[in-house]
Amino acid sequence: MGSGISKGGAEGMPLETIKAHNDCINCMALSEDASLLVTGSDDTTAKMWSTKTDCVEDLGTLEGHQSFIQCVTIYDTYVITGSKDATLKLWDMSSMECLFTYVGHTNRINRLICTGEFIFSTSHDKTARAWLFDTQEVEEPSDACIRTFEGHTSIVSPIIFVPGTSIGFPDERGMNINPADKVITGSFDNTARVWSFDTGICLKVLKGHRLPITCMDTDPKGTILYTAGQDKAIIAWDIARGHIMKRVDEAHAGAILHLRVVNRLAYTCSTDYTAKCWVREGLENTRTYKEHTDSVITARFHNGILYTASNDGLVRAFDAKSGALKRKFKGHDSGVTCMTVCVKEHNGEVFTWIVSGGNDSTIKVWNATGLRMNDWMTLTDDWTITCQTPRPPMTRPWKS
Repeated sequence: MGSGISKGGAEGMPLETIKAHNDCINCMALSEDASLLVTGSDDTTAKMWSTKTDCVEDLGTLEGHQSFIQCVTIYDTYVITGSKDATLKLWDMSSMECLFTYVGHTNRINRLICTGEFIFSTSHDKTARAWLFDTQEVEEPSDACIRTFEGHTSIVSPIIFVPGTSIGFPDERGMNINPADKVITGSFDNTARVWSFDTGICLKVLKGHRLPITCMDTDPKGTILYTAGQDKAIIAWDIARGHIMKRVDEAHAGAILHLRVVNRLAYTCSTDYTAKCWVREGLENTRTYKEHTDSVITARFHNGILYTASNDGLVRAFDAKSGALKRKFKGHDSGVTCMTVCVKEHNGEVFTWIVSGGNDSTIKVWNATGLRMNDWMTLTDDWTITCQTPRPPMTRPWKS
């Protein structure tokens, strides 16, 4: 297997190209130990891939949805998928058997989170729902839904679970719901809402955006919410008070598609063909990452490098601090829809791989090793590997 790096060092060619699905790839998730990748597609299937083998190996196909798969996550030895068919499915990795189908939404599933105790989902049906992860004692499929968060007047998409700081105690059903647990949702009705997970009551309605909210994140402590959307604005909110702390209008020249907090910084991606870096305190723009020729769909920060995926078919690697373009990864025939960072060992050496999925139905594997001299020092600085710390205690926000 070659290095996948051209002699000039400016353009990387894929280590592998895998015709993964029969239609475009919409989403991917990486397991906690970075050994398993799952992709979801318009062809109604999800596929499992080994990332620890010399080459990415097809481990099997999860079949059962009646429409395209929009979102996927991994918890322990289980895969959870959400589909346009309005259902979520829980799969066993080993047997590839569907263990449970969550029924209750009436329209397409947009995002999902799994904490190990609960699954949270959002939908085109204007609601968010909370479900039991362990369904062994559930007699009727509808009984798996323990909360329905109703109040939005349009599509609900991004969702965050912010656990309370105390441990909490199991209720009469054995559910460990802390009275301080919060669920935050963002909607195409231009608002975000803060909900009590314990009661299902809406605590705050955050009004400030003029167009749909497309993405959001919190600070590591879960006290400040950052929202962004089609109105090109970024807003920082005090979650407890529901007040605007800082607002940046015209943060981009186009709709903002992606927002992710990394320590003291935040990164955004836009239809204006750029990604940007912001200092969270004060929301000051410190870097703009250019060179794209179409919308920037998503980004991942790892070890000083910001990787971007664009609708122009390229993955790019930028020096996050200077903004300099380090490498272009060219190979997709159309837009890149999803991407993750994978650190693996091969023949005694440690490599950084980028795995991307696209509208061309393929997975591309890229070698990003050597972009920083200390690649070997950290596994990840972003949420590319799913946080799976069991409760108690659960202190870090869970984000879709």
